[in-house]
Amino acid sequence: MSEEQPKSEPQPMFDPNAEMEYLLAGAKEGKVSVISVYQALLRAPLYAMFDREMTPENLDPQGNALLFETVDMGSLMVLFTAPELSDKIRNDLGEFAHPAQLSGEYVVSVLAEDTGIILNPGHDYGMKLSADGLKRLKGDFGTKGGPQGENGGTQSPSPGGPMGGPGSGGTPPGSPFPTIN
Repeated sequence: MSEEQPKSEPQPMFDPNAEMEYLLAGAKEGKVSVISVYQALLRAPLYAMFDREMTPENLDPQGNALLFETVDMGSLMVLFTAPELSDKIRNDLGEFAHPAQLSGEYVVSVLAEDTGIILNPGHDYGMKLSADGLKRLKGDFGTKGGPQGENGGTQSPSPGGPMGGPGSGGTPPGSPFPTIN
């Protein structure tokens, strides 16, 4: 007589479509180091939610990116690892329902000093990084990319303060992408 194996519930499928998502899932399971996740964040294409359509042909410098205000971490810029991941919350975003691609390195280099990030809100594989955490990340790994990850090497925020902060002077020299507020 053979014993029947107990049937177990099938595990929910996680179908990551980007390196960053694989690493976030691995970090959640304790199989990937946080340092690997941070390094990948800098080279990842990320999608910010803007208040208007942003395309390479229509880069509106007056566009504003969506920020969540939190009690414990202050302002957090909303980012996704793929534009379709915003679908889960897009109906709640009002005017900020237009995803546009930015390089992770660009986001880290231009955010105001008092702004952190929230990656993939509403999903199991995401992260929050405070403004202080972003500052440490920038200090540890540096940044040099342009809006789409171009190798600009010398791009930096314009004089007058960090992008989106008080005294912001607009977009980085040579950058057609909008100011991140």
